[in-house]
Amino acid sequence: MEIFKEFTVEIVYIVLAILILLVGKVTLNILTPYKIDDELTAKDNPAFGISITGYYLGILIIFIGASIGEFKTDEIWSSTMYFEILKDFGWAMVGIVLLNFSRLFVDKLIFSKFSTRKEIIEDRNAGMGASEFGVYIASALILAGAISGDGTATGLGKMGNFITVPAFFLLGIAGFIISGWVYQLITKYDFHKEIEADNVAAGVAYGGKCIAIGIIMMKAVSGDFVSWEENLMQFGWYFFCSIFLIIAGRIAIGLVLMPKSDTYKEIVEDRNLNAGLLEGGIVAGLAAVISILL
Repeated sequence: MEIFKEFTVEIVYIVLAILILLVGKVTLNILTPYKIDDELTAKDNPAFGISITGYYLGILIIFIGASIGEFKTDEIWSSTMYFEILKDFGWAMVGIVLLNFSRLFVDKLIFSKFSTRKEIIEDRNAGMGASEFGVYIASALILAGAISGDGTATGLGKMGNFITVPAFFLLGIAGFIISGWVYQLITKYDFHKEIEADNVAAGVAYGGKCIAIGIIMMKAVSGDFVSWEENLMQFGWYFFCSIFLIIAGRIAIGLVLMPKSDTYKEIVEDRNLNAGLLEGGIVAGLAAVISILL
């Protein structure tokens, strides 16, 4: 009987996840001048398909962050459980709003040299789609990390999460943007220019870097709130790790995984998607290792 109760809870959360995805779809339709179904099916736009997949996965990542933790057996189908379900749903709704906000914010501060909407909708630029995929996933990871902790400690009271979550989410997004600027400084080519020129390899490499930084920033803002001083020191340490990661990752790929090739030539001149996948994917993997071990 206990197993059956737990199974019914899982069914409820699956249904809730589908409902949240639907809300995310409606929200994006309202906030953008185009229609999702038209771009996905009628127009068969691959760039949009890549981007919105990141959006939907981001919503699910946020929902997972809000739902982490297990109910005690005696709490199943109790008032406590109903409250937790409503709270998880509420955080997912907040997450959808913040995910759309973060995309607009990042577009203005990182992809300011061109219109991301034009690149994805009009030019069907898959490289831009891959970059935006990475931005969605990174933003969702940061928000999931901020939501997952307990902000009720240290005198903040029951409103703690409503103070700490926005604060550390914005801090994580700021760290993400600064890390993106550092990535451009150590990159031989202008990734804005390459992405705008429909270079899919460059877009995939950048999208992977975004996810890598998002993983580290998630670690930086995760955990229970102890004090502003301690949590900000933790954030600063992991921010340093994110900077180290993107530098070390680029060196490692060139020296270890592609020793006979010039990464710049492969991505910029040859537009080699394999090079883009390696550069983005391996750094994301290294970020996961750092996140787990530290």
